[in-house]
Amino acid sequence: MKTAAKQAVCINRQAEKRPVSQRNLKALIVEDFETMQKAVAKILTSLNIELFIAANGIEALKLLDTESVDIVFSDLVMPEMDGFELCEEIRRRPDTRQLPIIVISTHRDAHYVVRALRCGADDYLTKPFTAGLAEQIIERVTSNV
Repeated sequence: MKTAAKQAVCINRQAEKRPVSQRNLKALIVEDFETMQKAVAKILTSLNIELFIAANGIEALKLLDTESVDIVFSDLVMPEMDGFELCEEIRRRPDTRQLPIIVISTHRDAHYVVRALRCGADDYLTKPFTAGLAEQIIERVTSNV
């Protein structure tokens, strides 16, 4: 039994060290501007991440009711339900409480960053961002996926 437990730990550590592009991750992009949806999608697909896209927080929550994802990338300023509210709602739900959330925003002001983190975001990326930076953050927040 001890040997099996040690093997499981070793397998889990090896999985964490696999590059993001080899981990079969699924991501939800929540962004209301189509141009930005495409830009973020291009970066994430370059990392071999399967994508789902929602235009606002309400669409995102409906999608999360039916699809299983490993990480959420959400804008802050959107119609109907903004990114702050979305983060809070994801954290309220037992089935999504542990889901990593990365806020993606053009707002660079510390006020936005602090508020997003207080609402439940795991990290904050300012747009535009590179695939390399996205990969580093994805690696950190999904190390147990």
